Amino acid sequence: MSNLQEYNKNFCPMPISDLLDGKHHFLIPSFQRGFRWEEKQVTDLLEDIKQFAYDENVKSNSYFLQPIIVKPRKYNGIDTYEVLDGQQRLTTMLLILKEILGGYMNPNNTKKYSPLLYDITYTNRPRLNFDDLNAANNIDSYYLREAYDVIKNWCDQNNEYIDSMIPCLFYSAEAAKNRQVKIIWYAIEEDSDDLKSINIFNRLNKGKISLTSSELIKALFIMDYDHRAEGDSLPAEQLSMEWNEMERKFQDDNFWYFISNDQNDTQTRIDILFDFVTRRGINTDSDYSYREFQKLYDFCRARERNSNHQQQLSGWLTSKNIDTMEKAWKIVRRTFDRLVAWYEDSLYYHYVGYLIAVGFTPLEIFKYLETEKEERKDRERKLGKNYEWTVEDTKISLRKLMMQKFKKGSKFLEKADIDAFEYKSEYVSRVLLLFNVECCRKGQNIRFPFDKYKKQNWDVEHIDSQNEATLEKYEDRMRWLQNVKFILRVENTKRSIELANECQILINEFEEKKQVKKEKYNEFYIRINKFYSEEKTNEKESEVDLTTQKKDYLSNLTLLDSATNREYQDAPFAYKRYCIVQYDKKGERFIPLCTRNVFLKYFTDSNEKSSYLDFMRWNSSDREGYIKAIHEAVDPIFDSVVMK
Repeated sequence: MSNLQEYNKNFCPMPISDLLDGKHHFLIPSFQRGFRWEEKQVTDLLEDIKQFAYDENVKSNSYFLQPIIVKPRKYNGIDTYEVLDGQQRLTTMLLILKEILGGYMNPNNTKKYSPLLYDITYTNRPRLNFDDLNAANNIDSYYLREAYDVIKNWCDQNNEYIDSMIPCLFYSAEAAKNRQVKIIWYAIEEDSDDLKSINIFNRLNKGKISLTSSELIKALFIMDYDHRAEGDSLPAEQLSMEWNEMERKFQDDNFWYFISNDQNDTQTRIDILFDFVTRRGINTDSDYSYREFQKLYDFCRARERNSNHQQQLSGWLTSKNIDTMEKAWKIVRRTFDRLVAWYEDSLYYHYVGYLIAVGFTPLEIFKYLETEKEERKDRERKLGKNYEWTVEDTKISLRKLMMQKFKKGSKFLEKADIDAFEYKSEYVSRVLLLFNVECCRKGQNIRFPFDKYKKQNWDVEHIDSQNEATLEKYEDRMRWLQNVKFILRVENTKRSIELANECQILINEFEEKKQVKKEKYNEFYIRINKFYSEEKTNEKESEVDLTTQKKDYLSNLTLLDSATNREYQDAPFAYKRYCIVQYDKKGERFIPLCTRNVFLKYFTDSNEKSSYLDFMRWNSSDREGYIKAIHEAVDPIFDSVVMK
């Protein structure tokens, strides 16, 4: 730590114990929201400190909290640090220190350290009393009291670990045997130009919480705004408010899973915005975007020191004519606004969301559209025509990009190929997802929920049972028999009751022997499969040759979440339909629109009044109606590659 402090005392790792000198007073400005950490965040911090302090196998001597960015200033005549970033961590740590001092320190240490604790003042709640938190006073007191109760309960349940935690938090490096909890201390001074030490951030990822490019970029903007404002805090306040607005949007799962497939920590999500801005390639390292902004910041500071500065910028900076941090921020805002506009527009939302779900990045999509526009402009110019890009042009271009995922070698697949898509084909899940997305896009007030889709694992499932039994384990086969018996009794016809009784006999026999006789199980499976796959609606068992039904083709496949699929694997259509209806009624699981409609038979084209038995089976008219609906939805997209 000493070497870093000598390099830049205002930008260095700082043990929590260094804040316990009675001289650190922190101020939370009014433009920031108050304390809002909830139980999980508080508990996670306590658990991390406990593990770091107690586990002898931890290799690092330091556990780092994320940065605390402060600005020295006077408040009511007292030297204070205005907290620009990190108030949640700083406040939670103060509550932890107070609880340990109040209940777990020996009296001498309590007497020694209590007057040395740092204090926090909220400018919008100047009378907030950390020692007497009344949840009824105001919203800040409410959340602080909630956090304090979490800390107290956790300490009561983990009191055997507190003795190990105390040195890491309160003692000097020597007394704590060089095992300390630290923050990244970042104090911004108006006359500070030497910011090279910001590179230290990239080497401080020893703790469990990694520092991200976006945090570093935010620090650069705050320093630049503070420098340009020459003491006026309004620009920094404005930036912080705009940053918080953007960060909240990325923390919204509906927005995030439209623009990304990553199920990562919400604190790192905004990184994708800066990767978009800097045109970061997929093969570059994770710090690329930060280095590009640092390059610009260093250029601006060098130019201020020397008006004859000749350094040249390159890459995305020159392509956008960006030579100030202010211009860069405008590009960041403009890019953010573009992503939000995509999210709010139904065409962009569904098509961009689909493209990202199948592997494209937002930047790749944006570049493709820009290229399409330029090529169109050149063609029109050569013809002597005025060029104007339309919504229809956007739709066609996005459809053409979708078709990049429907190629065999260098050749695009055609709509006639869809019928022959088979179970294990890579194209099946793509076309089924596209079918769902396009049906939602065309529907009124319906948006495909990419967040629900991406939070689950998905299988391509047979609508009607496969021709051969696939279950091998005793428990799975017995579950299948119980499910079949249930749905046969629900059907309640003479033939179904006969089969249900036979099923019960098999169940009794297999339970008694604790073993399923494979031959009997397979024979009964085939009979049930025939019964529920028959084309007739009478009660006679069909003699249809199941091998001719092409059950592995798209007309018998749908998207289903893996959990539901495992629950009724190999079950006949009637039981699958029953489960889907029950889940849909209760809203217990996300059932994609077209999967739901398949089992409700909304795609079946029939002019005749259907009988109850029709709904219990998946027959040729159902398959024909289903594949027809798929073609109606996706054929225009497949046609896009042949349009001029």
